[in-house]
Amino acid sequence: MVCKKWRRLVYDKKLWVHVDLTPYSSVTSKVLWHLLRRHFNTGLRTLKLQGLLFSVQKNKEFLSKALLSGLRKQCPNLEELSLTKTDLKGVSNYNELPASLKTLEMITCEIPSKFFSEPVGDHSSNSKNQSWPHLEALVMKNVPAFSDSHLKSLTSQVKLKKLVLLGTYRVTNHGIEECAERLGELEHLYMEGNTSVSTRVSSITDGFLHFVGRHMRKLRVLHLRKVMSMTDAGLSCLDQLTKLEQLDIQGCFTFSPKALIAVCASLPFLKKLNLNSVHLEGNDTMNQIQKSLPHCIVTNTNALPT
Repeated sequence: MVCKKWRRLVYDKKLWVHVDLTPYSSVTSKVLWHLLRRHFNTGLRTLKLQGLLFSVQKNKEFLSKALLSGLRKQCPNLEELSLTKTDLKGVSNYNELPASLKTLEMITCEIPSKFFSEPVGDHSSNSKNQSWPHLEALVMKNVPAFSDSHLKSLTSQVKLKKLVLLGTYRVTNHGIEECAERLGELEHLYMEGNTSVSTRVSSITDGFLHFVGRHMRKLRVLHLRKVMSMTDAGLSCLDQLTKLEQLDIQGCFTFSPKALIAVCASLPFLKKLNLNSVHLEGNDTMNQIQKSLPHCIVTNTNALPT
């Protein structure tokens, strides 16, 4: 039996601001409807959900169009939506999600092929940025269906400040190049090479780094992990990112220490350099890097022995 005081707290709508339901695998659409009707309100800012993608109940609809419509109306100030293990194939288009979103995160999700396409019959210049007028951050982790076409469609409609692409092997070097000019407002970029799909590892090449340096000059944080095809030529393109504060090239080892020092020395605001799992030849190489970057924290753990 729940005490009266606890019951009053549960029904206090002022407390339903940041809701994280990912630890609970038994959350169904029925549970969500109950929460929407009794607890979710205009004060809700963050909602994190775990779907039924790998559950025995996976055939049951989790996020229906009706539920999403109710969420849009009931929670007009929702800023962050995080979906884990969610099948969104029943959601035809992203404009069915709350228009108030500033951050959309998907982890191990399935999406339809035209999820980020503009609504059919709405191609006027005045319609752009109205479906998600506030969206600034897109986080895609292990969403295998996310592709170049998804990225191209989305970036033609919104100006992102943060982009995270991990485990999205259908996003290629060519796709990034096509979208580079429209990613000029990016401040945070996180990408990781997919070592399990050899044909895609090389998709992040020196050409990609050229477009990053040329068009994404507002970057403050750049994470490029396990990118095996980055060479000195590509690394040198990053010297145009004069606002960069954090550079993470963990697991990237196809460049020379000399090129790394030259690039980092040209970045006046660089505060953190992550070289973990990067093999640096010579016992004195790490000392040279640290000496050349006196105001920067440099890490180099789990590196191969020289």
